[in-house]
Amino acid sequence: MQFVTALEAADTWDVVVVGSGFGSLFFLKRYLELKPNSRVLILERGRHNTTDWQLEQHKNSDVEESTTFVNESPKEWVYTIGLGGSTNCWWAQSPRLHPSDFALKTRHGVGADWPVTYDDLVPYYRQVERIMPVAGPDDLDSEFPGTGSYPQKPHRMSSADELIRATPGHKHFVIPNARLTETLNGRGRCCASSECNFCPTGAKFTAFNGLQDVLSHRNVRICTEAHVRSLDVEAGQVRKAVFTQGGKDYAAAGDFFVLGANGVFNPWILMKSGIGGHGVGRYFGEKLHASVEILLDGHQHFDGGTVQTCFNLSRLETPTRGEMGAAVYYFENNIRRPGLRMTQGRWREFLQVTIYVEDILQETNGIFDEGGELPVVRHAGFTPYATKSLQAAVGAMPELLRALPVESIEMKEIYPVLGHLQGSARMGLTKADSVVDADLLHHEHRNLAVVGTSAFPTLGSVNPTLTAAALSMRAAERIAGPR
Repeated sequence: MQFVTALEAADTWDVVVVGSGFGSLFFLKRYLELKPNSRVLILERGRHNTTDWQLEQHKNSDVEESTTFVNESPKEWVYTIGLGGSTNCWWAQSPRLHPSDFALKTRHGVGADWPVTYDDLVPYYRQVERIMPVAGPDDLDSEFPGTGSYPQKPHRMSSADELIRATPGHKHFVIPNARLTETLNGRGRCCASSECNFCPTGAKFTAFNGLQDVLSHRNVRICTEAHVRSLDVEAGQVRKAVFTQGGKDYAAAGDFFVLGANGVFNPWILMKSGIGGHGVGRYFGEKLHASVEILLDGHQHFDGGTVQTCFNLSRLETPTRGEMGAAVYYFENNIRRPGLRMTQGRWREFLQVTIYVEDILQETNGIFDEGGELPVVRHAGFTPYATKSLQAAVGAMPELLRALPVESIEMKEIYPVLGHLQGSARMGLTKADSVVDADLLHHEHRNLAVVGTSAFPTLGSVNPTLTAAALSMRAAERIAGPR
């Protein structure tokens, strides 16, 4: 990797990229394949915290995210500031969004439709799954058409998963994830230690073990501790990224700009730059994430091959989705949280299931500029669309778990945070309904792309990361490729 000083960064570049997480780096991956001679500058607010540093310090960043915004909501919000962004801290679950997620308004009369379809993203899903590479099963085509075989074999299911999968009509599948089942290029296999945000074996995909070709590209320069404050606009084009380092101001000029800071700072930078569009900073949120604990009668759990083994899609696309959100069950093999059953001789007769529940993004929830140095986050909490779905999902669990010797099922908690910041610079058809178009280009400033999960017009049913990467690769190809 070639690092530059702020003074060296204050030059003119072909492409200036703000932030270095999934959206930015997968965009650059495809862009540089098509235009390898482009001079690229990455401006990263955080430091380069190496994998060794993260393991030694047992944290992903030296920047405490709570110091970077003002939270005026009942929810918590987390993210990682540093080179590689959330590739450092994620737990690597990598399912595709369901085809129905892209047409929520058309199918169910709520939320919004995406300006792209599942079919549009299929070839890019495949590319990302091979770059990471993703370990997954070969039987997901029925739910996610065109999946085929994954590049790495699936992780071992638990014996509880196997019993559920033996039930006729099940929708229980091994979760695709970017944690290796087979060693590759010096990376070890998943050790199932539940230390996924650090990953001591290197099994989990990160920017440093999977996109080093981008970070170390001969024409890429990286400036860390470069806090981008705004973008300068002239005659309808973005001309410069204005940033501070060490208390001094600098500006990097460029022909094309990629904004990939995250769901809080993408809209914040846009607002500070006077760059508009419907819903800049609004429609901000994430899925509801809840925990259910099941006591088992004689069945020994925690025998799967990774931290989360299977997901159950039986309540993803239902006839009631217009009234309550999709709910997806994740079967945990995570012995660290909440731990074993505290009954002598029955330590492993215990199963935890977490539930991801879709909510409808509200225009009143968002990132706000109150004239201070920090963005203000306001979120009123989850709507009945999510809470009703959670109640129904928990109520459906006795039938879902009928193959297991269940002693009791208890809803434990709604977690304060999930870590999937979405919706604050949404994509759509026109500037009347969105900030960016289907190619992630700003509707008015056509040399500006806004990447990452902030562009999502709805939350979807599952983890958003794979889709964010696929959207970026598609956008780069359509922007840099022949028209």
